[in-house]
Amino acid sequence: MTTTPETEPPKGRLLRAIDATVAQLWSWGPLYLLIAISPGLTLWPLLRAPALRYVVRNDLSIDQRFEVLAAVAVSIVATTAAYVALWRRRRRTEPGLSLGASFAATNRWAFALLAGPLLIGISVARVEVKHPIFTSFMIAAVTALAMTFFYRALGLKRFAPPEDPFVPARDPRLARAVFAAGFVGYCALLCWFALLDHRNLASTVYDLGIYDNLVWQTAHGHFLDCSLIRGGNHMSAHFDPILLLIAPIYLLYPHAETLLVVQTLWLASGALPLWLLARRRLKNEWMATILTIVYFLYPALHGVNMFDFHSVALMVPLAMWAVYLLDIGGMRRYWLVFALLLATREDMSLLNCFIGAYAILIGRTRTGLATIAVSLVYLAFVKAFVMADSSLLMSADKAYSYIYFYEEMIPHEKEGARGLFTTLLVNPLFALQVLFKEEKLLFFFHLLLPLLALPFAAGRKVVLMLHGLLFLGLASRKHLFSLHYQYSALLFPMLFAALPDGVARAVDSERLRRLGLARARVAWTLLLGMLTGSLLVSWKRGVLFENASFVAGWTRLERRPTQAMKDRYAKVQEIVARIGPDSKVSVSHEIGPHFSNRRHAYHWPMIADAQYVVLFTDVYSFSKDDERRYKRLVERNKFRTLEDTMGLILLERVDGSELPEEFRGAAGERPSEDAAIEAAAGQAAKKAPGRANGSASAAAKDGDKADATAGP
Repeated sequence: MTTTPETEPPKGRLLRAIDATVAQLWSWGPLYLLIAISPGLTLWPLLRAPALRYVVRNDLSIDQRFEVLAAVAVSIVATTAAYVALWRRRRRTEPGLSLGASFAATNRWAFALLAGPLLIGISVARVEVKHPIFTSFMIAAVTALAMTFFYRALGLKRFAPPEDPFVPARDPRLARAVFAAGFVGYCALLCWFALLDHRNLASTVYDLGIYDNLVWQTAHGHFLDCSLIRGGNHMSAHFDPILLLIAPIYLLYPHAETLLVVQTLWLASGALPLWLLARRRLKNEWMATILTIVYFLYPALHGVNMFDFHSVALMVPLAMWAVYLLDIGGMRRYWLVFALLLATREDMSLLNCFIGAYAILIGRTRTGLATIAVSLVYLAFVKAFVMADSSLLMSADKAYSYIYFYEEMIPHEKEGARGLFTTLLVNPLFALQVLFKEEKLLFFFHLLLPLLALPFAAGRKVVLMLHGLLFLGLASRKHLFSLHYQYSALLFPMLFAALPDGVARAVDSERLRRLGLARARVAWTLLLGMLTGSLLVSWKRGVLFENASFVAGWTRLERRPTQAMKDRYAKVQEIVARIGPDSKVSVSHEIGPHFSNRRHAYHWPMIADAQYVVLFTDVYSFSKDDERRYKRLVERNKFRTLEDTMGLILLERVDGSELPEEFRGAAGERPSEDAAIEAAAGQAAKKAPGRANGSASAAAKDGDKADATAGP
């Protein structure tokens, strides 16, 4: 006999009811419990700020632990009361609505509360340096929660975007005004930070002093001369004639500060080709503006901007202009930008080859082939007839060799660049091992999360990224895969150049259509998700927000200099005025950029024919050997002391004195390397909020290796 609900025994009906209840509870219950405890876990640390670190240290007292338990219990009660109140309210219009169905519906929006405890974890002081992987996980989780919330909110009638997201904005003027405000705000803030760092005596001979000297020399008719480096000319290390364009601007105010401001404005101008690329591909001015805000928030951009001055930084907007002009067919302007890229630095020829490959892929075959051919011929010519070493990594020149950048991939130094490609072919698994280092993966995570990795969905534009991915991914030198140095400039401009295409292709992908996701909501969710991820990564890794991670080159930016630091800078300026602009001077590392705008500036301990020696002793990098050297000069009556105050020493040559041999070497060539310098740099960088004794930075040892201005 068939059993019906009416004839089923009471025990059977009870079991079925229990099964149905448990199944329904499982569908919404666990999420509800996580949501219910989230307000308590968020609010208690905020109300007890000194105990905030317990999130990562688990160091609460027993009484405090009971306080947290009480906060969680109150949170559960309050959240449950709110859920029940919503259920009762819904029953007015839906009388048959069950409690479980109402709780499940509330979960669809209340899940955003889960971001609260994660944001508390992210806000813990120094969590980004103590627990970088965990911090990255929390940032990714908050970004994912935010994107889910955005997608659902965009489904509401009041927030619903137009059915086609890629249409012009209703009010493009407002979008352009926001873009302009972002541009001006970035320029003002980063100029202020860069100048503040310089006046804190945190800029160094390597590299601001070198570039200040060679631009001064170029502006005064001595093309790329630099008395601070071995050989006396920058062509020993790099060929960057683009600096000729900066020289006339520099003459208006011939000081290192001019280079810092020019670099900031130049880098900020990269937002313009990005905005044009986005408007062309996405059609919407607000979308283009959001992408430029992501650009201004980008920590890698801040790292390039804040680490002294480098010619390689000038390629950032130029690379994006080249891609944009190829896309629109602006060939005359393209060749001008192409020439400027070549002039930026000799190794930009390799990047241009990938730009040429992209031109071929989009059907501009002649342009692409010409780009590759001219780039390779130019590189060969510069290496053979302009620079001192014709090899790609300058393996023959021990002082300027870049073999050590890739020492893992080049086991035999005599192989040079060929060794790198040989390793790729004969031992690809080892190359993957080099690529998948923890530090490197974190670096790429911080590059890609603000962009949601969308550049890799950009189709043919992916070829543009290969140069940077290989250059950075196969490197052994840790500075290459860091947000705080200039090297990321070889990759992130191409990521941004590909970003609009990545967004468009992701929105229109067949996979998303099969999932039944609304096209317009996906588009705006991606844009808002990028904005959220950028804010979070910038909060913990960029310069716009104070954090424990960001380093302006070798040391952290001191945003609130002490009076002693201000007095020391004033004393430096007083010494600059005292010795005059025509004097020959030897300067120590940290104050070099304040004296480098002259024909004859030398890097201590090289003195050569210098009339004055200016030393900054209140730093880690000023070693005991340096102290013995300068005291020996005074004791032997070679120099006399004019100033000795606030850690600054000014020595003047005694007329007719002859120097010991160790002080006569080639300009910029140090007779010995202090093995403690790199460790000292690390210690200085760790001291919060600034440097040891409030003084200038310590340069890393491999930054002191000849000309540390760039890569191969």
